[in-house]
Amino acid sequence: MRRNISALLIAFLFLASGFVAPALGQALTGAERQQELLRIWYEIREGTAANGDPEAKYDVGVANFVARGTVQDHPKAAQWFMRAADRGHAGAHYYLGYMYAAGVGLEASPENSMKHYLRAAELGHADAQYLVGSRYASGQGIDRNPGEALKWMTHAAEKGVPGAQFYLGQIHEFGQGVRADPAAAAQWYKAAANQGEPLAQARLGDLYLAGRGVPQSLEEAYLWHSLARNGERVEEIGRRLNRNQLAAAEDRVRAHAALSTQQ
Repeated sequence: MRRNISALLIAFLFLASGFVAPALGQALTGAERQQELLRIWYEIREGTAANGDPEAKYDVGVANFVARGTVQDHPKAAQWFMRAADRGHAGAHYYLGYMYAAGVGLEASPENSMKHYLRAAELGHADAQYLVGSRYASGQGIDRNPGEALKWMTHAAEKGVPGAQFYLGQIHEFGQGVRADPAAAAQWYKAAANQGEPLAQARLGDLYLAGRGVPQSLEEAYLWHSLARNGERVEEIGRRLNRNQLAAAEDRVRAHAALSTQQ
């Protein structure tokens, strides 16, 4: 690893110094230096991958998939992902799940797709956990299983996936397979809403409007429906606020929007 970092650092310094291309007799442009640096990075990672490093195998697979430092080659990407997956790399399994689902670089196979997505989920890949949970919830490509859906959605939600957090909010709000718990629903909605999930923002706004699971607050309801861009509900709530309350609520909307932009 140290040799790879050292080689990459030397290459960067070499290119950043304004290396003059012998054939052209002029310095490389910034874009050309960047491409040359990526090419050198790719060669280093490919060598490390050939020596068995699973993370390097994954990196080389991604590089071939997106054309980073090399030409785009989906079949070659699949080969490297297979090698990384054989060493238990969650991200490689996730890519293979997509490639089998879409028929990109591999022959389309819903069965193989689900197998790799499930393995990625078992290895802790948050997006795979959300996807597997969604499929169990909808019955897409697999028998519907609300219990498995809840299990994988919970794993994904705990890792911060907003779609999974919104799903758990609905499950707890409406008592779908669990005891209805508006307070728990509000917590999951807020987690997703703070990440900009508009559906969660709207549901959280309704909970504040009704005082279900949270203290009733027209200002909070105004805030979350504003962020969700739910114009009709914002107008309705706004009519119930006095001038000072409305000004304070609008200040909170602007402050929250500014904070989201900075993050």
